[in-house]
Amino acid sequence: MLKHKKWYTGLAMLLVFCLVFMPAQVALGQTPSKVIDNELVITQLGDNGQIQDIKVLNHIRVFGKGQYVIEDNAGYKVSSLRNLYSKEAISEQNGKIKVSAAVAGDKPYEDIYYLASVKKEEIAKIKMPVSVEIEYYLDGKKVKPSDIAGKSGHLKIVATFENKTGEKKVLEFTDSKGNLVQKEAEIYTPYVVSLSGWEFSNKKFANVQAPGKAGESPGGVVVNIKDNTVVSWTVPLIPPKYPAKQYIVLEADGKDIELPSFKIAVIPVLPTTSEVDSLSQVQNSLSMLYDGFDKIQSGVGAEDKEATLLYGLNAVEQGLNQISSGLGTLIGKVKMLRFGLSNPAFDAASYDAFKGTDAKGNTPGAKDAIGLIKKTVDEKFIPALGAQKMVLTVLQGVIGTPADQGQTPSLSTSLYNDVNYLKTAVAGTPAEKVITEAIEPKLMAINHNVGVFRDGGQMITSSGTVDFPASVSALELGTTMLSNSLGKVDAGLGLMVAGLGNVDKNGNPVKSVDASGNPNTLLYALAAMQAGIEEKALPGMAKIKEGTGQIGSGAGQAKEAIYEGMKTFASVGAIADALAQKAKEADTFLGKPEGAEGSVAYVFQTPEISKQANAVKYGAGAVVVALIILLALGRPPKQAFQAGVQESA
Repeated sequence: MLKHKKWYTGLAMLLVFCLVFMPAQVALGQTPSKVIDNELVITQLGDNGQIQDIKVLNHIRVFGKGQYVIEDNAGYKVSSLRNLYSKEAISEQNGKIKVSAAVAGDKPYEDIYYLASVKKEEIAKIKMPVSVEIEYYLDGKKVKPSDIAGKSGHLKIVATFENKTGEKKVLEFTDSKGNLVQKEAEIYTPYVVSLSGWEFSNKKFANVQAPGKAGESPGGVVVNIKDNTVVSWTVPLIPPKYPAKQYIVLEADGKDIELPSFKIAVIPVLPTTSEVDSLSQVQNSLSMLYDGFDKIQSGVGAEDKEATLLYGLNAVEQGLNQISSGLGTLIGKVKMLRFGLSNPAFDAASYDAFKGTDAKGNTPGAKDAIGLIKKTVDEKFIPALGAQKMVLTVLQGVIGTPADQGQTPSLSTSLYNDVNYLKTAVAGTPAEKVITEAIEPKLMAINHNVGVFRDGGQMITSSGTVDFPASVSALELGTTMLSNSLGKVDAGLGLMVAGLGNVDKNGNPVKSVDASGNPNTLLYALAAMQAGIEEKALPGMAKIKEGTGQIGSGAGQAKEAIYEGMKTFASVGAIADALAQKAKEADTFLGKPEGAEGSVAYVFQTPEISKQANAVKYGAGAVVVALIILLALGRPPKQAFQAGVQESA
């Protein structure tokens, strides 16, 4: 009897709150001027965690003067109906629940309250919009609620909730560029799960905790009120801001455990928060960021697009390739010049003048040839000319002078001595006249001309005297000067060869640097320059082009990502509208009268855990606290939810 009294007391409180917190939404009906249908679905969970009982507390408010028979649709078969606060008959037939309402006097409306119990066999067919699963653990072992009664140990309760209402929808909205955009999104009916006032007696429980985990599990609010520790959670199952599936955790150290029936309220609602909506500022920032990346991408450009970075880098790369190719040609020409000046393979010791090559067939370069000529001049021409001068001097001595006389002719006497000797011997004869007039003048001319041939001067001829510049002394002097000049040429060519640089057996320039490490030969400098271009500049330019291309590609990808983000931001309003529409459509569970405006909320009750024969007891009276929260919330405007949606969308 006491239990029934508590039950009716609870219902009485419920009815009071239904009247006080009635939603203000309206929809015109046809017979009454307006009908509002509010449902509270009370679901009892069994010891196995399954739904074992569903009752629907229905409040119908009828507007308009007159007598009416309200037909409330029943989507599920009911086992019992009870008209709670009036004597009018209530019945169910062919899926219609009929109840009378009379609006008379000064009252603008009439309230009808009835309680319907859903048939047990119907429960298996029902798909709740939010699934509720509760697991109990004692000292880490999963147990049934009834197994906990009177036990002691570490208690852990895990309640898992999942929003099952998601469905694909194509949203239409205007993006930041003013274009009409279509975007597919999974839209859920927005549900908030409220676990309010879970009480744990401080005499039986200690170390009560409600830990959370980011992105998965909200933490609970734990408050110590007099002799009890009270824990509450709010779990918004509203994608994309919050996950569609979440869980809560309660842990405590218990002794002689007993627990009341806990209430879990599930409300279709878009929550109102005090969060500042910075969506427009973020959208403006994204738009500026998009423009920035667009300029980066445009500036990077492409190799075939003028006035872009990649076009310029490609031109530089082509220029470097041309420089490298030109350096290769120049190095080849300088090598030819180098070999033309001095052939490293030429062996002067085995040079054959008749063949013009050494023993291996190598030809001399200019410096090599100059060296051979100078060697020939120094070793052959100059000594030969000196010998010729000596011969001419000896010849003059053999001829002698008119003063040579008085010696008996022999191999060592001069021709003049011998002529003077003959002239004395033939004195007074015609022979003396021949000697004096013919032989002596000729000897004197020969002696004179031998000297002129050796030292230069005027040569005596039969027709007179002539200048003779091609004397042996003149040739000797000219050859000596030639040798000196060849030496200077050889030295100059040597400087040129040294400046051009040496090459190895493969024809590659030999490394040659100064004290500072800088190239000091032309060939090595050119080769180092070409190597620097080919080994560093061109690969470096390729890397720069690749990196620049990646910057351009990254900027393009960033643009696309930002544009998608901007579309997402632009879609927030459409998402909020869709959520609001889904929340509006979630207006009944059992059914509602034709044309009526409805609302529905759910309360899941856990079993009470008692020591009495390890029993699990159930009661409906304690649901009133949860009902107060449900009916007081109402339906806030959708705009308050947009700031939350944009963060996750």
